[in-house]
Amino acid sequence: MHHLMLDIETLDIAPSAVILVVAAVFFDPKTGKLGAEFEAAINSQKDQPGRTISLTTVAWWAKQSDEARKRAFGGTENLKRVLTHFSRFIHMHSTNSVKVWGNGKEFDCTILEHAFNQLEIPCPWQFWDTQDVRTIITLAELHGFNPKKERPFEGTPHRALDDAKHQARYVADVISALYYRKPSSV
Repeated sequence: MHHLMLDIETLDIAPSAVILVVAAVFFDPKTGKLGAEFEAAINSQKDQPGRTISLTTVAWWAKQSDEARKRAFGGTENLKRVLTHFSRFIHMHSTNSVKVWGNGKEFDCTILEHAFNQLEIPCPWQFWDTQDVRTIITLAELHGFNPKKERPFEGTPHRALDDAKHQARYVADVISALYYRKPSSV
């Protein structure tokens, strides 16, 4: 598999956001089959120099479930170690050209790219290999459906790995509906 769905939890929406959790799952967008998984939580008490916190995002976290908050704020690792492990995970489980999906790519992908750059760790994907989940949903809506809303959520919302799996499944739902359905007869 060479498609990877990302989901991160943060304390801001800017590219410089403090990162709480990095999660990802490899998937086949044609079938929805899920593959290797990664999830690591960063110690929210350890300083992330140069990374930012938004009061709006902190207030948003206060409204989330206890389970989601426990996962997001229960990390033990530092950011550099998590990104190093994440990079190894990608290289171990992908082909040379991994397609990295984010919801939208300017959030998950951009924040992680910023962190890799800031910590001087080579980003494990090329900028041209980032994909945007929101664009796929717009295509589905143009065809009269929205699997993001129609597909039941499995797991805990805002637990990064559960969110990544959900996104991978509904991206596959859209691709299946748009490209692998039987054409209607005219």
